[in-house]
Amino acid sequence: MKFTKKHIYIISFLAVFILFDLILGVMLHAKKGVSDLKLNFLDKSETKPLVSLDSNSKKAFIKDREKASFNFTQEQKLSIIKVFEDNTNASLVLRLELSLNSRQKKNYSPSSDYVFEYGFLNEDEKNSIVVKANEAELLALSKDKNEKLVFDVSLAFAKKNDGSIIFPEGFYIYSDLQCKILSAYITPSLVGFDLSTEVPFFAYSSNGGIISTNFSSFDFTGASMIFPSQNTKSAYMPEFLIRYNTNPECFSTLSDLVYVKLKVGSENVRIKCVNKMAESILPSSAFVQPFSRIEITENPVCVKSILLRSFSNVHNSKIQNQGNEFYIPIRTDPGLMLYWNQNNWRSVDFELFEWDRFPGILFFDTRNYTVQDNFFRRMAFFAEKEGYKGRLLTNEELGTMHGFNALDYRPETIADFFNLAADENFPLNKEERLFKKICIENGLLIPDGDRVKPGYGAIVSISRESYDGQRYQLLNHEAWHSLYFIDENFKNFVAAVYYTTDPNTLGFLIDYFKSQAHLGYDTNDDFLMKNEFMAYMIQQKVGATGSYFVTRATWPDVKSFSPALSAYVIDTNGQGFEEAAKALNEFVFDNYGLIAGDVTLVVK
Repeated sequence: MKFTKKHIYIISFLAVFILFDLILGVMLHAKKGVSDLKLNFLDKSETKPLVSLDSNSKKAFIKDREKASFNFTQEQKLSIIKVFEDNTNASLVLRLELSLNSRQKKNYSPSSDYVFEYGFLNEDEKNSIVVKANEAELLALSKDKNEKLVFDVSLAFAKKNDGSIIFPEGFYIYSDLQCKILSAYITPSLVGFDLSTEVPFFAYSSNGGIISTNFSSFDFTGASMIFPSQNTKSAYMPEFLIRYNTNPECFSTLSDLVYVKLKVGSENVRIKCVNKMAESILPSSAFVQPFSRIEITENPVCVKSILLRSFSNVHNSKIQNQGNEFYIPIRTDPGLMLYWNQNNWRSVDFELFEWDRFPGILFFDTRNYTVQDNFFRRMAFFAEKEGYKGRLLTNEELGTMHGFNALDYRPETIADFFNLAADENFPLNKEERLFKKICIENGLLIPDGDRVKPGYGAIVSISRESYDGQRYQLLNHEAWHSLYFIDENFKNFVAAVYYTTDPNTLGFLIDYFKSQAHLGYDTNDDFLMKNEFMAYMIQQKVGATGSYFVTRATWPDVKSFSPALSAYVIDTNGQGFEEAAKALNEFVFDNYGLIAGDVTLVVK
């Protein structure tokens, strides 16, 4: 058969059409199973589409009473496993947009049960981990049914008995109401809730849970499945991060203190709310039953967030332990440190803490004065003891002499001590060598060849050998010194009060120091005198400061050393001391949210 030109045109057209159709079919087939939703990682190492298992997951959008199911690709699984291994846990965080379509708006009733469900896709669906919520309750957060509610929900991957990840094939979302899945992220795990940001955040352990907008409690029972349940050389228990409402009604004043009270398992915690405190860190190891329900029993409106997170270390990216030595402090408020269960110490002899609100201020709590002296006695004589300052005393010279029951040092003093030891090739004991390592690891000292340079922060030490009331007062006294070391504005204000204090009052204080030989203060050291003046003024409540010094003015050894000034303090009822304490109290409250006689904000 002979083809005409017309036949050739028709055949050519059909061939092009068939080829185009084949290409389109291949493209559509290739596109099938690829979701518009991408899986993200916090380090931005990967942003790739998830596998779509149905029409809803294709567009990551649910109209109503439907399910959207997604699978992870093999490459994504490997990346998730890496996050899990790097952090010993991992979670999938979804950002969702909940809203009402036109039909739902007509029929919507806040009292109706609208179900939201988020879970992992496992081989055995009956054992799937699930987070559920009443969507009407969630929508109430937006305060207007015409608004869209955007929120984040996090679900942790489960672990096997050996600590490795139990890997689901994917995840699903079911929603009675209209729901758009905006993003999906793999992150280290958190447990709890956070309303301190624009987007509400709800985070659950690997046993799932119920999203509730009753923010006076949260169940942390399942957190033991993803976080260490005891401190070891290679793993630290997690910490609670609590954030507070910034409304003025939640702020204490000097005349009206505001407290939040929590019940953690069977224990009660009281937290003083001040406008200089945006958040608190409560280590879980401070509690007998940390993995339990936490209830806010007083002023729940003042709490915006309670999150349980992995132990954080602000100085080093990884926890470093060598043998029985550890260098990483537990961050918390001094109030929790003061009555910490000694059985939970990581060392038999001492525990190391860091003030959560003032990074760089480290606290050594020691088993007894002997342990404390092993760390700091030689430095005490080098830095403060009159007649010994600037010298490194041998063990024979120290003999049975005691350092201090409590102490504080700044980086400059510590650096001078260790530099002189290096210059003289002086043999330090093992506790002093460990102390130097701790200072370097935490930024108080900076290595400089065989020598060190001062860094930032301060050291405070108290001992369990002191009785409770004494420990409390000593902690206050030494903690004020540490703030004096790190804050130039505080130093300047103290100097102003020091120089404007009644000369007889100030003169009595200096004579008191001289009369108490066991204190060993060098009264010719101007920096030391201002520092001690400040601490003695506000180591107790303002109203008790005058009587504190009146009592000392009646001591026989003080009266005989300084009879006229002792009589002056008694006759004036210590008014000069109380006036100085009042001025300093106003400064520390305005700048730190702390008050005289109490540097603690969190107590059990």
